[in-house]
Amino acid sequence: MIRLLLLVAVLALAMWAGPVLVNHAGYVKVIVAGKVYETTLLGLVLLAVLLCAVFWLLSVLLRKLLRLKHLSFNFLRWRRQRKAQQAFELGLSAFAKQQWPAASAHLHQACADDFMAEQKHLFAAYAAFYAGEHEQANAHAAALDGTNNGLFLQADMLLQQGRAADASVLLAAPVTQQDAPDKGLGQLYMHALQQAGQWQPLLQLIPVALKQQWFDKHKWRRQRFNIYPAAISQLSQKNLFDESADYWQNLPAKERKSTAANIGRAWALAQSGQNEAAEKLLLSHLQLDELPQTLPFLRRIPLRHSVIKLRRQVQSWLRDHPSNGYLYALLAYMASEEGEAEQAALAWQKALQYEPSLKTVND
Repeated sequence: MIRLLLLVAVLALAMWAGPVLVNHAGYVKVIVAGKVYETTLLGLVLLAVLLCAVFWLLSVLLRKLLRLKHLSFNFLRWRRQRKAQQAFELGLSAFAKQQWPAASAHLHQACADDFMAEQKHLFAAYAAFYAGEHEQANAHAAALDGTNNGLFLQADMLLQQGRAADASVLLAAPVTQQDAPDKGLGQLYMHALQQAGQWQPLLQLIPVALKQQWFDKHKWRRQRFNIYPAAISQLSQKNLFDESADYWQNLPAKERKSTAANIGRAWALAQSGQNEAAEKLLLSHLQLDELPQTLPFLRRIPLRHSVIKLRRQVQSWLRDHPSNGYLYALLAYMASEEGEAEQAALAWQKALQYEPSLKTVND
């Protein structure tokens, strides 16, 4: 209602002022260097408005071309902004090349300008951290207090310093007490819990991660193997794993029955001396297409001599897939468990022949 009244008032003023300005346009005469310029007052006002519009358009173009947040006629300020922009470009280039001292120096200089300040402090903090300048990294992190980027940065630096427990404490409240926490913070929190060996809180967090889709389907398929085998085996060693507990029952049935979870169960059985039961469990759940993910964990399960049936299954798969390097790697592991060092070495050599990337598994 108020806007409508204002619009009516503006229209009424225009209807009254328009004829007055047309009939009484005024007269302006300017003499400069012997030259006479004559115009109406209305024409002069319109010319001034036109010049202001031209200057505004020029300022917009200059901001776009020079990539400046503000265009100032203060030469010193403009020069400082330009230097900061050049330093930011040089800093990003050095960051990409992992030239950490140079990246730290350039990005620190770039922070003198407040354009993209949060991103500049984030990159500058990481560059300073990797360059070993921890005080400067902490100073940049302090500039990001109260932001998700700042929280991620602080937790990530703690993780890289081997302080996973401190990182998990820092992230606990922001992740668990928000209805829709930042996915990056959620992923980092899960990683911190994993590194700290806090398996029960990690298992309790999984339903939230799945509901809010912190990982896409492909990444979560890999993530299962990073969580369940170690969680179940380590909790079982401490007599803390209980399938009737809430942290386990609250998981979706698909998670509890997954190959990753069964590898964890088999690992726990083998650690308690139930090698035959562990082999039987592996035999019923092991899948050929998941071998790239399962192999690093299978090689850590102490089955000893209880690998006969599993070995037959692998040999059966090899008849249909004679060039599968992961099968030869699994065969090498089983030969090693049975004390057949020569057979294990030959099988491993064959595995590397068909799948050279397995070298990192053995390392």
